[in-house]
Amino acid sequence: MVKKVIFLFLLSTVTLFSLVGCTTETSATQEMAQTLMEEDNNSDIFLIESILYKKVKTVNETEFKSVNTTSYGQISMNYKKNKKFQSGMASVLPIGTKLYRSIENPEYVYSSEERGYTMYRSVPEG
Repeated sequence: MVKKVIFLFLLSTVTLFSLVGCTTETSATQEMAQTLMEEDNNSDIFLIESILYKKVKTVNETEFKSVNTTSYGQISMNYKKNKKFQSGMASVLPIGTKLYRSIENPEYVYSSEERGYTMYRSVPEG
């Protein structure tokens, strides 16, 4: 009985720390996005799965197709000044833009738009 109580206590403690840790990470990432937009309102960034990405460069179709990618979602919201950055939100990319994550280098994500492809890199926290 005592072992079961200790096990349940440890399990609930680990779960609580996991939830609090994710919330803090998301808040820090959102703050980082807000800071980037305040410093340069032309920043080309987006936030997805609690990770902030910033534009590196435009790439052509040949370069994009040479990278092994997997579907990573799409942009669902556009950033508006004085609004909190949320997952799926982009400062420049239009709603519906498809995103692809590099399998070999997951810190790189590519957008696919009518005008071409853009490479983004995750912005490390801190």
